Amino acid sequence: MSLESKGQNEKAVIRRLFSELDAARISYCHWKSNCRLEATLAGEEDIDILVDRRQAAKFQGVLSVSGFKLAQSALGGGHPSTFHAIGLDGHTGELVDLHVCHEVYSGDSLVKNYRMPIEGELLANTRELLGVKVPDAACELVYFVLRIALKHLSPIELLKSNRHRSKHADELAWLQQAASRSIVPPPAICDRLFPVIGAELFSDLVNAIARQEAIFLRIRLGWKVAWRLRGTRRLSAFGAAVSRLWRFGDFVRGRLSGAKSLHLVSGGGIVALVGPKATGKSTTANELARCLGRHLNVCRIHAGKPPPTLISWLPNWFVPLARRLLPHERMAVYEDPARRERRDFSLFHVARMALLAHDRRRLLQRALRKAAAGAIVISDRYPSLQPGTIDSSSFDSVALAGCDSWLKRKLMQYERYCYSAIPRPNLVIKLTAPIAIAIARDATRDKAGGPDEAAVRRHWELERKTDFGSTPVVTIDTTGPLEETARQAVNAVWAVL
Repeated sequence: MSLESKGQNEKAVIRRLFSELDAARISYCHWKSNCRLEATLAGEEDIDILVDRRQAAKFQGVLSVSGFKLAQSALGGGHPSTFHAIGLDGHTGELVDLHVCHEVYSGDSLVKNYRMPIEGELLANTRELLGVKVPDAACELVYFVLRIALKHLSPIELLKSNRHRSKHADELAWLQQAASRSIVPPPAICDRLFPVIGAELFSDLVNAIARQEAIFLRIRLGWKVAWRLRGTRRLSAFGAAVSRLWRFGDFVRGRLSGAKSLHLVSGGGIVALVGPKATGKSTTANELARCLGRHLNVCRIHAGKPPPTLISWLPNWFVPLARRLLPHERMAVYEDPARRERRDFSLFHVARMALLAHDRRRLLQRALRKAAAGAIVISDRYPSLQPGTIDSSSFDSVALAGCDSWLKRKLMQYERYCYSAIPRPNLVIKLTAPIAIAIARDATRDKAGGPDEAAVRRHWELERKTDFGSTPVVTIDTTGPLEETARQAVNAVWAVL
């Protein structure tokens, strides 16, 4: 790949970070996995940088200027002297994950139990690679070899680490080639920095990592390294085992749920996607969840179709039957402008709307709790403050005053109460498209009942009346490519978080 094509694949937010670090004269280095630095600059790998702790406060300012936001694990699964920051590449709408260390800890990926005081050596001896400061190759090789050795101590880590043993051998070969130009050979550096390890054990480790099939040899040597470094452990053997099991449970939970544990220190929020039919709400919500969910805890809900609660579960079973037996009670009938003007609502319809309001309130109150815990909740559709609009209260004060049935009036009041108790979103993204395009899109959708041009036109008129009060509203035209719509949506969300 040419240098020109490499530069074209770089994420601007990552390059800006390194430029700002150099401009601020921050003592840093990208301290591991530099054989894949090109992929790191393209946002395909996490960014791992070591920063002089004496410049920690100054570094925080550089992060802010570079467009990064601090993040942390929702379950407290971080490591000592280490934190995350998430950056948005505005040109692509993709997030990048930055890992920052002020001190070096190593061990298996779950616990990092061994304190390795080599940050001074790594920061004092750097070279430049692709415009980024990286450690001297010999120093990086020493740390790499010990890091891989300590990944062979627990069965959990063996399962994780040895899936990538071919990558380890490739990285070792890359580092050996680069270290051949270093003034001081790696065994001598290891003997100086880690005298308890010694040059002989270091050479044995190098040979074991180079041989992909030598897993049992790596395990034996890994335990030898762990024993010799036992004086640098931050946790006892029992404490490390408990921490490892707890963190592994968090890892499994994340894999099963598909959710990340990271959330922004500035907090989560509820993002509502609204708009007429066939403007791409569900498609955009999927893309938004994919982009943000790569590194952050994201939850998707559909406020237009809330899941049933205990009191609505049984009545919902009869909805399909009611549609066939009572065609005059379909929603399309009540969306007719003349019918709405008369405010003529049957008891069946009022009860159904009250149950729907109850379900929406429960769903969105749960969404608020998740957002308060740091999650980004993406809602397909959302109730408006204006009665009579899509997904909002069906009964205004005029309808309530004109109702002569005690039961219907009580149900209307409960429905209005439910909507008044719904939390307001942090951001509303209103999707738009010319009505002709929306009708054409609806004609191609695979849904029950087939295309419905009349429904598209009805919803178009109702959507124009929505009101979200003081909540920020960003309007996005979805007639362009999906990638552009998603990019604008991600940028809008990032601006309010």
